[in-house]
Parts: sequence; C-alpha cells; structure tokens
Amino acid sequence: MSFIIRRLMDVFYPSKTAIPVKVLGLDFAGKSTLLYGMKGVVDTTIPTIGFSVETTEVAITNGQRFRLSAWDVGGRCSIGYSHPLFRHYLIDDGTKGIIWVVDAADSERLVESIEALSEILREFGDVEQKLPVVILANKADKPNGMTLDYVRVAFSKVTSGYTVSMFKTVMNNDNFAMTGLSEALDWLRLAIEKQFGEETNIPTTSDGQLPDPGPLSMTLATKVDSWLKRAEADSPPDVFLEQFNTFALPEWDHYTHIRIAYVILTKHGRKEGKDLVFKGLEKYISVSPQTKKKSFHLTMTYFWIQIVHFGIRSMTPNLAYEPYYVPFSADPGVPATPDEFPRFLLTNPHVADGNLWSEYYSTDVMMSPNARKEMVLPDKKPLPNLITLDTNHKALKRNR
Repeated sequence: MSFIIRRLMDVFYPSKTAIPVKVLGLDFAGKSTLLYGMKGVVDTTIPTIGFSVETTEVAITNGQRFRLSAWDVGGRCSIGYSHPLFRHYLIDDGTKGIIWVVDAADSERLVESIEALSEILREFGDVEQKLPVVILANKADKPNGMTLDYVRVAFSKVTSGYTVSMFKTVMNNDNFAMTGLSEALDWLRLAIEKQFGEETNIPTTSDGQLPDPGPLSMTLATKVDSWLKRAEADSPPDVFLEQFNTFALPEWDHYTHIRIAYVILTKHGRKEGKDLVFKGLEKYISVSPQTKKKSFHLTMTYFWIQIVHFGIRSMTPNLAYEPYYVPFSADPGVPATPDEFPRFLLTNPHVADGNLWSEYYSTDVMMSPNARKEMVLPDKKPLPNLITLDTNHKALKRNR
C-alpha cells in the first residue's frame, strides 16, 4: 500500500527538486528495465501498459547525484491513441529532456523506432526550446547488435537541430547494473544545464555511500564539462587558425588537436581540409618547441580526422537526402560552422576520450613504425564511415 501511495504522490505532487525527463521508445526496447535499473531494482519482462513514473537519484560523477523524475511510457500504447494524456502528462509538465531507448539487437524495427521518435519530437515541436535527447543503444552486447556508429547515423536526420548524443547500454546480469547508463545520464545532466541554465546536481547524502559510476564515465564527463567551459572562453576560429599557422597556440593538447580538425574541416570541407590538417600538424610539430619534438603520426591523425568529420556530418541538418538513407558520395557541404565547436562537443562527447583509438586499433598496430609513416587500417573494427552505411540504409528503406 505504501508503494502505491508513493507512486500516486510522485504523479500528482512531483518533487520540485527533480528534473522531469521522459523515457521513451518502442515496446521491448528495455525502457522499464532501464528505469528500475536506475533504482537498483530487478524488473520483470512484462510490457508496460500506460505510464510508469519513478523519481530517483542516480549516481553520476565525482560523488554527485542527478535527481530526476522519469516517465516510462509503454511502447505498446500508440502515440495517436494516447495523445491527450501524452500531451497533458508528458509535454505540459516542464519536461527538460528525452531518453530514447533503442533495441540495438533488433535491426528490423530500427526504421519504426526512427519514425516513432520523429513523431514524438513533432509533439514537442511547440516547446519553447528543443529538448536535449539522449539515445541509448540498448542490448548492445547481443549477437548481430547494431554498432553505435550505425545507430548514430540512422537517427541523424530526425534529430537534426537537437542537442543529441548516443550511448550503448548493457544489462549486467551479475549485479543488475546498466553499463553505460551513468555516462549517458551525466551527459543529459550536462546538456540540460547548458540549455536551460539549471543546476541539476544535489548534495550527497551524509554517509556519502553512493554507487560508483565507473572511472571511464567520470573521466569523460569531467573532460567534456571542462572542454565546454574552455571552448566558450576560447579565441574566435579565425584567431585560433592564425595562432595555429604562426605556431603560437596557447596550448598543445588533445583539445587543441580536436579543435584544429573541427575548425579546418568546417571551414574548408573534408577534401581540402584533410590535407590542411595533415600539413599543418606536421609542420607545427617540426617547428614549435611547444610539441617537445614529438614525431608526426599519420595513422593517428587520420583517425581523429575521420572521427571529427563523422561527428560533423552526424550533426548536419542535410546529412540525408532521402528518409533514413545517407548518401556519402554526393557531399551536401558542411553546414556546421567553425563557431559551433561547443555544440559539436556536446553532441559528440566521445571525442574528448583521448584513448578512443583503442576501440579500433590494438596498441601494437597503432604504435608500429608503419602506422607513424603511412595510413594503416584498424585491426579491431572498421572506422566509422558513412560510405559503408549507404547500402544498409537502402535496405532499411526497402523494408519500411
């Protein structure tokens, strides 16, 4: 009885300190498991009918907690059928963000999920500010699961103009914890703070006993936050490029390398920009004492150019000419501008991870003499590439 009363109180008298977000997605995507996983509760596999609401505190980074009021909307209830309730409870309550859950192991329903999110975003169309959207590629550990790069491009058109990022989540059956969830929620917290100017952290409990969100999410979230602050105070793009060309950059670090690639690629496009990045970095390294005479690494440079360009194209409004089909050969230009570096970082937080290359290359291959002198292909998994998605998107379109 107390549980029922608490749930009713959550619905009709929501906590003023909780940030309202919506957990949405198709049926069987794993929304309810995700929601109860936030609370450390083992959930059954019974599909949700109607709405389920939980107000909970989730451990994120540095011992902080993100207090949110999450609505799990049953995927079996169509938006058209529940439209009045949907608008009253899910839109008019000051929603600050959307968590969209995708079954990464079910490629046959990917287009259905894309269309459903598109309909949801249209419902939110008259909201004053476009809400941050975090897309969770759930069940990413299953056989034949879609890669995060694939999911990112597939949703790029319908999320155009939104602050959006994607993370893969996996349920750990040993302790019923969601791997990747803390990192995703920390990004959502950061996006809400940047977009709405609201403080989302609350003090830790007196005993300080909070679940450890994991060192990776801690490091990445801290970097992204500091990078955003740095980007907001950094020199304008033209001044930054002048500093680069005259070997007078204020710092020489991973942030600087990513911004060099971003500014040049958005200013000159990939074809010309790629060569400018290669030549510029090689010359800077050979001339400036700031680099401590480190040798130019061709494969590493190409890797980051590919990652940055992929991120730029993923945030591009006209990335796709046809619904859910991404032609890479006909370059539509680069609508993203050099001034949008903060938005690029918020949309692509993974670029702050200096060890991202290790997901694609083994250390032996990346650090080999050949990799330093010439382009060497990855030995773990292919680099994210829009060309390889062309055929897959045609197939998705045929199966609609």
